[in-house]
This record gives sequence, C-alpha cells and structure tokens, in this order.
Amino acid sequence: MRTGMDPRTALWAAILTLWLPAVGAIAENAAPAKTGIATPSVEELATDNKGVPQKPADNARESDTREAMCLMIESAARANDLPLEFFARVIWQESRFQSDAVGPVTRSGQRAQGIAQFMPGTASERRLLDPFDPVQALPKSAEFLNELRSQFGNLGLAAAAYNAGPRRVQEWLAGSGPMPQETRNYVVAITGTTVEDWAAAGRNGKIPDRAPNGSCRELMALLKRAPNSFVTELEQHVKLGAAKLWGVQLAAGFNRDQALAMYARAMTRLSAVIGDQDPSLLGSMLRSRGTRTFYQVRIGADTRPAADDLCNRIRRAGGACFVLRNMEVRG
Repeated sequence: MRTGMDPRTALWAAILTLWLPAVGAIAENAAPAKTGIATPSVEELATDNKGVPQKPADNARESDTREAMCLMIESAARANDLPLEFFARVIWQESRFQSDAVGPVTRSGQRAQGIAQFMPGTASERRLLDPFDPVQALPKSAEFLNELRSQFGNLGLAAAAYNAGPRRVQEWLAGSGPMPQETRNYVVAITGTTVEDWAAAGRNGKIPDRAPNGSCRELMALLKRAPNSFVTELEQHVKLGAAKLWGVQLAAGFNRDQALAMYARAMTRLSAVIGDQDPSLLGSMLRSRGTRTFYQVRIGADTRPAADDLCNRIRRAGGACFVLRNMEVRG
C-alpha cells in the first residue's frame, strides 16, 4: 500500500483487543455467576505445531487467544461493512499478520510499516499514530479499504488501490498508465478474480462465490498455520486484561452481531473519553443462562476508584456504563 486519501473522522479510537478467558464478571455485592470457556471450534486447535496433542488448559487458552484475534479483525471489518474473508486475506497478503513487518524500500525511499503495511505518509493522513500497533492499524486499514471501495466501486479495485495506490488505479482505468504485475497477483490472491474482471464488473461488483463466506473458524485456522509476533502480542494483552480486578461495562448481550454493533457505536461517541484504554469484547457462557455465549464490551481497571472515575466521565459524555468486579481475580 502506498498513497492515501483524505481521512474521515475515525470510527474507532480504540479497537477490540481480547476475549478474556473464564471471566466471571458480575456486579459488586451480587452473587458470582459461574462461567465456562468455550471449547475450541477448529480441530486444528487440538494440536500444536508438531502435531502433539495439547493439554486441556493449554488448548483452552489458545482457543481464547484465537477467538480474540478473530473478534478484533471481525469487528474492524464489520464496522466498515467489509466481508471478513476479504479483510483477513488483505492483511494476510500484506504482512502474514506480522505486526512488526517492514516492506522493501520504494521509489520514494520509504518503507511500508506494520501489520497493515501503511506507508508513513498514508499513516499520517489517516491519523494512525503507530502503524506497528495492530490495535490501531487494523481498524484504520478497514476504514481505508471501505473508502477505496466507495471511490472505485468494488472490493477488487479497492484491493488494487490499497496495494498500488489510488492514483495508479485511476490512471490504469483511464488508460494512461499500467497496472503493476505485483498488484495483479495481489488482487487475484485476495479475490480469486483478475483486476480486469473487477474493472468490467463496475460499481457494486461482488466477489464470486468460489468458496463459502469466511468465518472465525477459517480465520483462526489461518492464524494457527503461522504463529508470529502478532499472536504473541495478543497473548500478552489477554494476560494483562485477565488480571484487571475491575471493569467498566459499556454494552452486553447474547447476540454477537449486536454486541459488535454496540461496541462500534460506543467507540464512535466515547473515543475522546477513553483515550488509549483498549476496550475488550468478552465472550463467556453463563451456566445460569444456558449454553449461549454472553458478550460484554468492557474496559479494565486496576481499582474501584479508577473504574468509577472512568464510568463517570463516560456518563458525562452521554454514554451509559456501570462498574463490575471480576470475581476471578483476587484483590
């Protein structure tokens, strides 16, 4: 990816980072609800890289981390109305999910940076402070792709513009410039269709039904095939988040789509209030409520006063919240 477009107001100032394992989050002074960890949804998660069966605890922890990654990428994709499979394939082609990836030197003398491979100028235009932070870079990448789709009419040309730059795609469509072979290969790898076919499809052209729509299962399996620093970083986020004694809850519900939507709406209104405090989307099965997964959007805090202060600021900004204690953490 090279040049960018005029930035619009950021949809998210913070992005979902973790799915905390076995969090029994209930209101203070209420009876603690028992929680369980969902079993892995992909058979591949039952073995490590050497094909050796994992211990149940290790298996559960890894399942939580894979789900966290899936939720993080899916939330960025959904907030910008992108197919999950398309967005995941773009990031895979850009960096193989390596958050510390650095591209080769371009003709401008600069290098693309981070998991979404933003050029320094594009990162600045899009107000991306740290392209090496996937928590910041993924939603900015999805936002940029959505804008490119609006500009060029379909996902295939958006992918081409993400790789080669919007101006090159405009010149190619106008017949005044070539399409780089690298970009041709890039578009086919992501969409299964040539850039010429996408140009012919015109506005609102869609990805052909060459495979079932992507899901968290496929995405977790993809990430499982290439463990890297992105995985390690998220594992660290999971551990840090799980250690928080208190939390400020912004939204909750059994419906996954509604939970993601509630999260996006909250971040649109509250980004100036929460700053760099990364919210979490927790998924747990409350045995008292059956086997359905219960989703909660929450920001962790170390102390009750800190949680109260954040919740009060959120309320003054017009948001809704309440403070919960994590009964799984001793304090």
